[in-house]
Amino acid sequence: MELGNEILELRKKLNLSQEQLAEKMDVTRQTISKWELNETTPDIKQAKELSQIFKVSLDELTDNDISNIVVQKV
Repeated sequence: MELGNEILELRKKLNLSQEQLAEKMDVTRQTISKWELNETTPDIKQAKELSQIFKVSLDELTDNDISNIVVQKV
């Protein structure tokens, strides 16, 4: 799943409007819209903040499959 779609889905699960999420992130509503439309992406600090708001890891937020890395380390 693309990052924008993931942000949209997680935002809706928390019943937040774009405006409400923008206020939490200290960005504009238009910024949230652009992220959700995959026109732009959040920087790493913003992605970390999103992961904290949504209570997911950065890997979950970005759909980064780390299962084979975890298996190799174990």
